[in-house]
Amino acid sequence: MVQKTRFSLLFTILLISSLITMPSASAHTKLLSSDPEAGSTVALWPDEISLTFNEDLQEIGDEKSNFVVVNNSVGDQISSDDERLSGSTIKVSLDPNTIQGPVLVYYRVVSADGHPVEGEYTFTFGENVVTAEGVQKTEKSKYPIGIYIASAAFITTSLFFGIYAYRRRKQA
Repeated sequence: MVQKTRFSLLFTILLISSLITMPSASAHTKLLSSDPEAGSTVALWPDEISLTFNEDLQEIGDEKSNFVVVNNSVGDQISSDDERLSGSTIKVSLDPNTIQGPVLVYYRVVSADGHPVEGEYTFTFGENVVTAEGVQKTEKSKYPIGIYIASAAFITTSLFFGIYAYRRRKQA
């Protein structure tokens, strides 16, 4: 009987551990195109940035779930907060910019399945300037909180079953 209980406990721990640590599917939204294009050089400053993804984007609740942040080569945010969402495309207006050099476009969107997708790319504004490297993004990025939650759940579950097994063994 004790052997059967140990096997059941071990099986349960292994099952829960594998479910918690299982990698997620990577079939999420991907950036298909952008205007200006990633890695390109533009001579005239654009009025807006347009990003098109492979599936429709969605708004979640009242919070701003989709956004685009654009920083010039000195790190100033030059995008407004007026993101416009239409199907699989998000657009944001840009403030006037006279500073030539690399430009960083950082985005966070929510895919049709509800998962947030983050990414960034660079392009260069002006002619005969350094390529788009080294531009810093502003502080709108999110940490992957799901990893922390899964780790905490795994540790808690392991402790629970460890204490349970210890007490059962002591009673026997």
